[in-house]
Amino acid sequence: MDIAAALIYWVIIALWVAVFATLCVAYIRNPRTFGTVRLLVAVLLLDTVRNIAENLFFGLYFGSVYGVLPDSFATLLGNPSYLILPKVANVVAACVVLWLLTLRWLPLASKERAQAEFEIQRRSDALAQQSIERQRLFETSLDLILVMDRRGKLVRVSPSSINTIGYSPEEMIGSLGGDFVLPADLYNTSREMSRARRGRNVRNFSCRYVHHEGHTVPFSWSGVWSEADQRYYFIGRDTTERKAAEERLRQLALFDQLTGLPNRVSLQEDLEALLSKAGGRLISLAKFDIDGFRNTNDTLGRLVGDALLRSVAQRLTDIGVGASIYRSGGDEFAVIGPDCDDPAVVTKVLEQMQGQLREQFNIDGHIVFISASVGVAIAPTDGTSADELIANAGLALHDAKAAGRQTRRFYIPQLRAKAQARRNLDLELRRACGNGEFTLHFQPQFRADNRTVSGAEALIRWRHPQKGLLLPGAFVDALAESATAPEVGRWILTTACKSAVVWRSMHLPRIAVNLFPAQFRCGTLLRDVDHALDESGLPPQALELEITENIALDLDDSILVPLKRLRAKGIGIAFDDFGTGYASLSYLTRYPLTKIKIDRSFIRKIQPNSSLEDTAIVRSIITMATNLGLEVTAEGVETVAQEAFLRSQGCHELQGFLLSKPLSEDSFEAFLRTLNLASEDRQPPVRTRM
Repeated sequence: MDIAAALIYWVIIALWVAVFATLCVAYIRNPRTFGTVRLLVAVLLLDTVRNIAENLFFGLYFGSVYGVLPDSFATLLGNPSYLILPKVANVVAACVVLWLLTLRWLPLASKERAQAEFEIQRRSDALAQQSIERQRLFETSLDLILVMDRRGKLVRVSPSSINTIGYSPEEMIGSLGGDFVLPADLYNTSREMSRARRGRNVRNFSCRYVHHEGHTVPFSWSGVWSEADQRYYFIGRDTTERKAAEERLRQLALFDQLTGLPNRVSLQEDLEALLSKAGGRLISLAKFDIDGFRNTNDTLGRLVGDALLRSVAQRLTDIGVGASIYRSGGDEFAVIGPDCDDPAVVTKVLEQMQGQLREQFNIDGHIVFISASVGVAIAPTDGTSADELIANAGLALHDAKAAGRQTRRFYIPQLRAKAQARRNLDLELRRACGNGEFTLHFQPQFRADNRTVSGAEALIRWRHPQKGLLLPGAFVDALAESATAPEVGRWILTTACKSAVVWRSMHLPRIAVNLFPAQFRCGTLLRDVDHALDESGLPPQALELEITENIALDLDDSILVPLKRLRAKGIGIAFDDFGTGYASLSYLTRYPLTKIKIDRSFIRKIQPNSSLEDTAIVRSIITMATNLGLEVTAEGVETVAQEAFLRSQGCHELQGFLLSKPLSEDSFEAFLRTLNLASEDRQPPVRTRM
């Protein structure tokens, strides 16, 4: 028992040492402890140290008394002076704790309380401000805000309901939200509310509300379900303006703004829809191109041209009852006939449309006459897709325009083959241009009265790697439409001028060069001619440029300025193939011409026994040109009878196989040398005095 009484103090010491160690570890791990916690730790440390010291004192003392420790400890610690030490330590510890509580803890606790109250007040004010702001947002929101209970009954409605659907919040609260929804949208609305109830966020679902005045208002809704509040919270934005903007964009995307007709995009979509559900029914697509529209647009102005297009659209719409009319671009229109089991019916309708378009138009006081060329493709025979049908109708239209104005053509497979052949030819022409496969031949031109050489026409040839030497008829039309035409035209000009400079010493007066329409369109003709003359040294008077009636018809007034400038330099301007196109006689006075070339098709009719009718055109052209002060050259002269007739009618120049075929550069130079030698032989000998 004595030993247990002695050991109890050591148990107490061990426990307080453990407390001390725990406090030290806590401080080390969290040295930034502040406020009352720090004071509490300090008090505990003081009390722990005191308890350890006191129990250590008595543990040593009683351990010695009960024989556990040496007797010297009892003798030493039994001194009354030492026995009072634990009590003094208690007093000191109590004073220190009191000092800490009074001078440190109370001010610090007061400060912390003030800080806590300030923080509570700050957060309270913030919450109040947030509540005020939410209330203001609710009251001033332009969007419609609805709060509904679990049954869908409205418990709160934002004041914006007056401006959006014409009802005040008081009129709506207490009613079911579905009472204001368009009946057709109730199912979708209920479905979205169920999704929200299952915890899914609802975003931007469309729902139409019925306005107090009866019309519908489209909304885009977003909302959530609050399980804690047992409330639905929904915000709806009026999308009327957005829908209107979308409709305007749709109009811009799908409709022509000038005529109001569906445009090319609509044509594509509608054709695809019809073909997908045709079920074997025939569907016709006709593409119209207005003949002569460019001339009307250029002469009467764009405003009249636009008004004409609107009138054309109206006529096509009035006639094509049951058909769909589109403006596919420029002066092109398209007509879809969804049910055309009888192609004869399609032909009849198209004839009526073409006939109506030939009737006069009165546009702002201007009387305008036009016509239309038409290309037709019929599905499924001519195509089973929209792209294929549109492309084939375009090929038929191209064929119709090539055949002349006011014509109509149905698609046939040969047109696709011809188009592919044109494409392949264009690729070959590009290669030929890059590889330098073109060459020039020269056909002499002769004075009709004495057969002296008056000039030569440069004619292009193609030395094809596989097909040999090709004449212009095999490729020149494709070349004229190719992107390489300006480059080839510049090469012809420069090459012909360089050759002509050499031959001027052999008494060749003039070289003639044919022009491509592309040389006018690209706007570089004047610069190209100046470059060819400067590089070769050929005088302008020795160059003659030939244009066809088709160039004049296609480009019209746009070629007048460059032609007048070229003529002012002294360059001759010839009108080639005259009489084969549609140019009016006024072109002969409008353009700065120096020569007319009669086409070989008229010369071919001149025979020894030709009637007056067969030669009337040739005689008229020669007489008219002479009266206008223009030179006349007859092309394709092949017989002596033709030469004699042309000479008798006063034709100035002859060109054809009777006199000479086109010659290569070397052969033409040899031809000139032969003529010069023959001329020298005919000269009388020069007599000299001895």
